Amino acid sequence: IAVTKDLADVAGDRKGGIETFASRMGTKRVAAGATAVLLLNYAAAIATSIVAPPGAFRKGLMITGHAAAAVWMALSWKKLDPESTPSIKKFYGQIWNLFYFEYLMYPFI
Repeated sequence: IAVTKDLADVAGDRKGGIETFASRMGTKRVAAGATAVLLLNYAAAIATSIVAPPGAFRKGLMITGHAAAAVWMALSWKKLDPESTPSIKKFYGQIWNLFYFEYLMYPFI
């Protein structure tokens, strides 16, 4: 979340001479990197549930929930127009929604 928080204001940061990770690397690259890291985390959660000892997790929920989160993230990335501030804000909002979704799943896995 922290890496993507400046995505919507890259143009303003550049005009103001404010150097952020997003203004240095570019919206598309930062969004792609954040997406890749989240997808890797979801894949790791799925793999963890598969190799964990029986009873450690509710495997069905953990696998299904994280697979759904990965699809959600991939679709959010696919819909992103890195040149559109409203699109960037929606992408950032979806990352927050995924964060909340993770907390919603947590007590049940």
